[in-house]
Amino acid sequence: MQFTLNHQRQTIGQQIQVSVSAGSNETISEVITQFDGFTIGDDTLAGGSTQYDRTFDGQSATLGATHTLVVFGLDQNRTPNSATKIWTDAS
Repeated sequence: MQFTLNHQRQTIGQQIQVSVSAGSNETISEVITQFDGFTIGDDTLAGGSTQYDRTFDGQSATLGATHTLVVFGLDQNRTPNSATKIWTDAS
C-alpha cells in the first residue's frame, strides 16, 4: 500500500489529509487514522476498494506542539500496513 499524509495549520487546529492506494493484486478493507494517540477515523471500505481519501478538520488547537499522525491500512487478508508522520507546529 502507498500512503500520502499531509497536514496544514488552520485558524483552529490542523487539517489532515489521508490517502491510501492499494498495490497490485491488493484491495483495502479498513483504514484507521490516529492523531496524537487518539483514533480520529476507523473506516471499513466496501469490498474491492483500491483507493481511500479522507480529510479531517480542526484536529488539536495547541500551538507549538509536536504531533504524530499514524495511518493503518488493512488489506483483503487483514494484513496491516502503516505510515507515520511527525511534525512540530510553529508557536
